[in-house]
Amino acid sequence: MLKSLIICMILLAACSPSIEPPENDSRSAPTSQPPAWVESADVISLENVANIRYLGRLDSTSTPSTIFAHALSPDGTRLAGLDNEQLVVWDLVKGSVVYATGRGKANQIFYSPEKTELYTITPTGIAAVYNADTGTPQTDLNLIDNFNSIITFDAENGWLAVGSLRGEVRVWDPLERQSLATIDAHQLQITALAFSSDGERLATAGEEGTVKIWDWRNRQLIATLEDDRFAIALRFSPDGSQLAAGNRENTRIIDTTDGSVERIIDTGNGGVDALVYSPDSKYLVSGGTAPDMSLWDPQTGALVARLPGVGGDRVWAVFSPDGTLLATSLLGGRPSLWNITTISGQTVNRADLDTQGNLILNVDWTPDNRLLVLFGLTNGIYIWGIGPTANENP
Repeated sequence: MLKSLIICMILLAACSPSIEPPENDSRSAPTSQPPAWVESADVISLENVANIRYLGRLDSTSTPSTIFAHALSPDGTRLAGLDNEQLVVWDLVKGSVVYATGRGKANQIFYSPEKTELYTITPTGIAAVYNADTGTPQTDLNLIDNFNSIITFDAENGWLAVGSLRGEVRVWDPLERQSLATIDAHQLQITALAFSSDGERLATAGEEGTVKIWDWRNRQLIATLEDDRFAIALRFSPDGSQLAAGNRENTRIIDTTDGSVERIIDTGNGGVDALVYSPDSKYLVSGGTAPDMSLWDPQTGALVARLPGVGGDRVWAVFSPDGTLLATSLLGGRPSLWNITTISGQTVNRADLDTQGNLILNVDWTPDNRLLVLFGLTNGIYIWGIGPTANENP
């Protein structure tokens, strides 16, 4: 049976139990028949997270392979993924494949805000537009010349910004099939991009070491920060007051009104493979090849807590939509849930998910907070959520 996350999180700050599937719910190897699908009974919250369980597995329809890029529909009912051969769309309510089609060499994918279209992006900068319900191709868009695979998507407004080897940035409205702005942003190639939460500002980083904040609609430069190291990760705080610009040695917290550096956080070598703000802008998580992830107070630059053992070749971190839980994954290790509401003495209460030996590439939450999605390294997408109560068990 599942061990109680709540008791552990509240009372045992140092413990690290495994969350195991119920006794009648066997985890099998990705190549075996998946168990019967169980629909989530509720949104995941601190009040019911002790009841989180493995609900089912989603598989590709082609030769088993990694889902290396994915997109969740805005309402949390669909999941689109790219594997070695196909674009596959699953129904997250029924646990079934909706359709599968060739991916056309695409390596990135996004849902339109209206859930009506899917956009896949190739390494050469071609966006293929699909009908999201049927998978029918609609059109192709040539996003930018000399595309270097640096891209950011504003899921709220559906805007797509892409960078080039020549320092140019272009913003698209793919739903309208229209390029909205082209900016000669940097002297050298683009290394990172990010939209603000309201979509009105765009942060860009160039290989020459500068970070810039733009009113992209008017092609107006708001602020410039110069450094001798180029940023590889840019993140606006959800409240829009800050921009975190991470390189391989540190992360600079920038005031978005004037571009001044408020503080410098020593995230260490390889410390920004994961760089993410909490939904309330209270915390900033950084992680990479360093042995531990770190939880920071971006207002003061103080280290709030270490997340021990979450560091290595491929790390991932994502906050739950309500901001109370943090999910992390590490290639070769177990994914974990962290209770962000109870932090004591630089210790965050933790519980590990038992994946029964299946290696996990990354994790994600559905936007409605109902499901935790674990992407297997070799094949299989493992869905976790709140199972039925004892009297509701089939």
